Amino acid sequence: MASSGFGLREIIKIPSVFNENSTNNTSFTEHAVWCIDWRPSQHWMFQIANVLFFLSYSVPTSYYGILFMHSTLIAGFLILITWAWRIVCAPDLFTWNLCFLFINILQLIYLIYQRRPINFNPELEQIYRSMFKPFKITRIQFKKLVSEQFAQIVTLHIGEAYAMQNITKTDRLGLLMSGKANVLQDHQLLHPIGPCEFLDSPEFESRGSSEDKFKVSVIAATTCRYIFWQRSALEYLFVKETYLATVLATLIAKDITIKLYSMNNKVEQLIFLY
Repeated sequence: MASSGFGLREIIKIPSVFNENSTNNTSFTEHAVWCIDWRPSQHWMFQIANVLFFLSYSVPTSYYGILFMHSTLIAGFLILITWAWRIVCAPDLFTWNLCFLFINILQLIYLIYQRRPINFNPELEQIYRSMFKPFKITRIQFKKLVSEQFAQIVTLHIGEAYAMQNITKTDRLGLLMSGKANVLQDHQLLHPIGPCEFLDSPEFESRGSSEDKFKVSVIAATTCRYIFWQRSALEYLFVKETYLATVLATLIAKDITIKLYSMNNKVEQLIFLY
């Protein structure tokens, strides 16, 4: 009988527990859908931080806009960190906002680093200003193009050859930085090459077999300095820098056109003389 009484008491207790859980679940559901007890507005530091966040996300996506965005976010997270540590005393809020602060500081440092002044020697500076800057190539892109990883700078003395007819392979691209070179075929002068002109644009653009040879000789008429790229190095670079590849292809095409006009003018002069 005692055992049955114990079971009855347990049965009687079950509805009360069920009712308590039901009440809690109902209260949780109501709070999940809609807040019943609204808290007063947060501290003024919290409000200022969110005003800064609003301003930071309202700027355009230009360089200075992104610079302003990260600067404003840094100020906002600094205020939130102070608010979390001194006002609400919440270590989790403090830690998360501290992480966001460091991320934006690193982003800001990287942006400023990208705009650092990059200087070249006078010869490369002239090439950059006259050939690449008009196409909006940045100094960072040009620095990568002329870096030792992809390019080499060589000096030629008078009479030394950049390329020899039927001997030198057409597996590179050279650009004259200073001095003067002559293009010869069977010891006949075809045309000169001056600074900021390619030494072998027609051969490079022809893109035949890697075993193709120059049909002309390129000889230094004065002491020359030139920069050159191996074809394989340029192809590797252009996979990553597609705009730079387009600009260089345009410059090569322009250089070939100038050389063709120079050849045509010489032919016309010879016809006129004879």
